[in-house]
Amino acid sequence: MTQRIGLLALFVLLGLAGCGFHLRGYQQASPNLDGLFIEQRDEQGGLAGEIRQQLLVSGVELAESAAQAKNILRIPQERFRQRVISVDADGKVLEYELLFQASFSVTQAGAREPLLTQGLELTRQLTFSGRDELSMRSEAQMMRNDMQIDMAGQVIRQLQVRLK
Repeated sequence: MTQRIGLLALFVLLGLAGCGFHLRGYQQASPNLDGLFIEQRDEQGGLAGEIRQQLLVSGVELAESAAQAKNILRIPQERFRQRVISVDADGKVLEYELLFQASFSVTQAGAREPLLTQGLELTRQLTFSGRDELSMRSEAQMMRNDMQIDMAGQVIRQLQVRLK
């Protein structure tokens, strides 16, 4: 019986691998991204740090400096905002909208004009019971982290399409 289950699991795994299935967050980056330099304003990371991490995990060889780069990625603006969507009868917040906006540009080495300039925006809604403020803050921070990961993936996909 256990051999049948093991054999079935093996066939399922082979089937998933054969159809191109990958775990969420996994991207095989284009070799056109090799030699990219990510200009980072601070050492805290932020969106630039998340993009760097995702590219390194997917096997991209990043340039150590702008002088060695084929292309330079700049992220001049990124910001999170939060606004109240609904409140209860007592004025306690029941629902927030989280907004993450970022803009980026890519310039080829030695060029003055950007090859690509784009702004992106992500929106998520956070529903809250109104009782536990600490858990709401924790959940909002987790959603911000997820939004940053999603935004980094979107930027990478844009780079893969545009840098051919």
